[in-house]
Amino acid sequence: MKQITLVLLVVTSLVVASGFTLWKNNLTPSELPGANVISFGPDNVLFVGDSKGGKIHAIPTEGTELKEAVPYNFLDFDLKLAEVLEMEARDLVIQDMKVHPLSKEVYVAVKKGHQADAAFAIAIANPMRKDISILEVGSVDYEAVSIRNPASENLVFWRDKPGSMLNITDIDYYDGHIYVAGIQNTEFASTLRKITYPFQGEQTLVGGIEIYHAIHTQNETRAPIRTMLITELDEVPTLIASYTCTPLVTIPLSEIREGNKITGNTIAELGYGNTPVDMLTYITQENDGSPDQKLMITHKHRSGALISMKDVAEASKGEGLAGKKGLSGMPEGIPNYSLPTSTVIQVDDQNQMMLAMLKRNLDTGGIDLVSELKGPYLRLSEFISEYDFPDYKYGEEQEFTKQFHDMVKPMEGYPELTSDKTNK
Repeated sequence: MKQITLVLLVVTSLVVASGFTLWKNNLTPSELPGANVISFGPDNVLFVGDSKGGKIHAIPTEGTELKEAVPYNFLDFDLKLAEVLEMEARDLVIQDMKVHPLSKEVYVAVKKGHQADAAFAIAIANPMRKDISILEVGSVDYEAVSIRNPASENLVFWRDKPGSMLNITDIDYYDGHIYVAGIQNTEFASTLRKITYPFQGEQTLVGGIEIYHAIHTQNETRAPIRTMLITELDEVPTLIASYTCTPLVTIPLSEIREGNKITGNTIAELGYGNTPVDMLTYITQENDGSPDQKLMITHKHRSGALISMKDVAEASKGEGLAGKKGLSGMPEGIPNYSLPTSTVIQVDDQNQMMLAMLKRNLDTGGIDLVSELKGPYLRLSEFISEYDFPDYKYGEEQEFTKQFHDMVKPMEGYPELTSDKTNK
């Protein structure tokens, strides 16, 4: 196979935005005009990015704290959600998913149809009641802000995909501001907006962001950040971002200020021909029992990537991949453990033990809402293996495996298959 050498310099602009507006009961009881990105902020406020309308809503939410590690095991979630919304499951379009910080309920942004003018709703799945409700957005007071200079209405992709779908691609909150990735209507379309929350102030331009992308052979300024998060690397607040096709970049937040030209550090390439979907960090246990903070990134067309945050912090101190040529298009830069998440549509941190996932069921074609333990990153019930035969006996050296299976089987809804019930 011919090796392809790909190099790209990406320049994006950053905007500090406001345009504050307070809206009161301006929505229908349960529908939004747009909701393609959601994210939780302080006091459990739900930020809802309406890419089509070029707005960000800040909707207050309530919830009772759930202290137990209750797993999700909602098989055929799409069928149940369609029933609640009184529509066909095939017409549902899942946009985003986040776990409520307090109640651990799963909030799902969904488009109610494939038509351009279809309405959106926020569904709420409760792990204790095992039911689905719809967020009544019209019954609460909320704030909304319009983003400055959204994409031109004339911008269209693939004949019928409007450019407005990229106005808002991700949202993250940190220390009194929300950071909004997307595009704007300029030559340097890719943009990152920084908006004070609660919404206030004037909108001003900040310096451009320049990153090195070893995939294409040209300078590009259009494709936006697709997923991002803000964390501390060696006590330095840092934005970590991933773009389509698929560079991983770090930017110290101190660099994001008016008038400053920002140069992001491309610390890894996660593989070409791919779009990242979700990015999160959490603590997991190493084989020797020591804790380690991980960065997890899921993709549309590749297995997920699991990276130690120690490696991210170390790589951020160096030059990264800047100027390097001759890369193969495969994962490069820092150690990257491949995860079996090719069927995962959305993922979020649920609690200290588990991740909540919306997964495509390859047997039924439907969508399941399930929980998976951090570490194994799989569900036993999705396989038929040697362990599952009725005459299988665990050996003495497999005591840890036996304990793991006995913990996971009830979580997945199969308590009768634990070793004490089957005499294995």
